[in-house]
Amino acid sequence: MKKILLIGCGAEIGSMLLGMLQPSVDGLQVAAVLTHPVATDPSHPGLTAMDGLCARLVLGSPQLLDQVSVEGSSLVIRGQQVPVWFGDLRDFPLQTLPGPFDVCVVATSKSHIGDRELMGRCLSVARFVVGVAEATGLPGLYPPLLGAPERFLPVKSQPAGNQRIFALGSCQTNGWLAQLRGVLEMAEGAGLNQLDFRGLEVDIVHPDTPTGRLGTASLRAREQDPRNNLRPGFSQVESSMNRLFPGGHNLNTVSLRTLTQPPGYQLCRFFFSYAIAGQRLEGPAIAASLGRTAKRLPRVLRMADLPYGSRGFEQCEAAAVILPQPALLRFADDPFGLAAAGVPAVSELILQAYVHNTRGYCRSVIEAMRYLVGDQPLQLFAPMTAKGMGD
Repeated sequence: MKKILLIGCGAEIGSMLLGMLQPSVDGLQVAAVLTHPVATDPSHPGLTAMDGLCARLVLGSPQLLDQVSVEGSSLVIRGQQVPVWFGDLRDFPLQTLPGPFDVCVVATSKSHIGDRELMGRCLSVARFVVGVAEATGLPGLYPPLLGAPERFLPVKSQPAGNQRIFALGSCQTNGWLAQLRGVLEMAEGAGLNQLDFRGLEVDIVHPDTPTGRLGTASLRAREQDPRNNLRPGFSQVESSMNRLFPGGHNLNTVSLRTLTQPPGYQLCRFFFSYAIAGQRLEGPAIAASLGRTAKRLPRVLRMADLPYGSRGFEQCEAAAVILPQPALLRFADDPFGLAAAGVPAVSELILQAYVHNTRGYCRSVIEAMRYLVGDQPLQLFAPMTAKGMGD
């Protein structure tokens, strides 16, 4: 059984990950949690910070109602005891935790994950350290691309060498990458001789997160009142696009925050030219190929055979759920008529998908940890700030 240190057990990723992970199934066990002290309620003086932490798990995953309890300074989840320490990553004596650990998961903030020195503190107690956000100054470990065909990626993965600190990308990054994985698998299956991505665009409808607030504090999307108020923001997904497709036309037009439960929604546009011997690509064949990938990689991709609303996929753990209906999955071969002008045609593929920014993302995090503790050589994407992985 591999030992995990979880740093950060807030209302979203950390607590969801703690509730989802099943040692008997995943081969991973959270052996310790380090998180900020949880506020108590003076109206309930008999309840402690541990009870507040328990509330985070149950209210985030109500199905855990009768499977989570508190025993002293530990949470008990499905009969498994998880000891908890309250403190700050910046100054907590990590050596006092019951390590060593196989993987440390930092689920605190983007600023922490982007701080290589701070992340490096965790190496004193863990073999690998992963951050649950994008940080282009760190090597990228992207779960949906593990084992993907890379022939048509401008930037290929490379051996990890001595690198032990990685960024997993954001929740929206993983949703977009799952769809990119489907396109790469389609290109291999169709026998394309050439695939040149000319443009990548994604529009996002993002469920509100606990960092939001009622009332308006500022112009920032997270600090505006979410009630009856669509708030345009932006996602880290564009940074991940630039890491894989440097110099390309990569665009996240909007991440529209809405007061709704996950999953959210993505509309992805892939513009590409391609070469193939024989018949050209067609929409139904692309949808069929995506369906085959979904059956082979259910934790990466799923197809919505019926176009249910988002509530139908609240418990789905795939990184993305594509809606393959002809009215929603659209493919246009040479929509700009470029071939008639004697230049390579640029085709457009539009995919629409549900992206679960908590449950689906946590499954990606679990799969990344399973990859790290496995036997295969590690392949990662280089930091954008360095030419190579190095030591």
